Amino acid sequence: MEDQAQRRAALAASLALLFFSALTAFALVGWFYRNPMPWTWKSILAVACSTGAITASALVWKAPSRGSALLGILVMLASLVRIGAPAEWTWASFALVAITFVLLMPLVHAAIVLRDED
Repeated sequence: MEDQAQRRAALAASLALLFFSALTAFALVGWFYRNPMPWTWKSILAVACSTGAITASALVWKAPSRGSALLGILVMLASLVRIGAPAEWTWASFALVAITFVLLMPLVHAAIVLRDED
């Protein structure tokens, strides 16, 4: 019974990371389309976080462990650095924070349910 709960938690965490990566990539496409100078530290961070989310998703899927889930959490939290200080936030910033925290929920659950690496 416990093994099935761990598999479900790992699957949900992996899917959340893939969805996060897809949303980040979609936002990057819009960013590159709109801006004449798209390569900034924010876009580089977004590319790194999208790639990191795919990597963490693969790790959670293939070798589910608390460490893999924590890696995914760190990648998603690191992506929030690009939105800046709260005084500069727009509606898109609030949406980004809300979506990120909703997608973090399966990862936090996986970090609680999954065992440490042996």
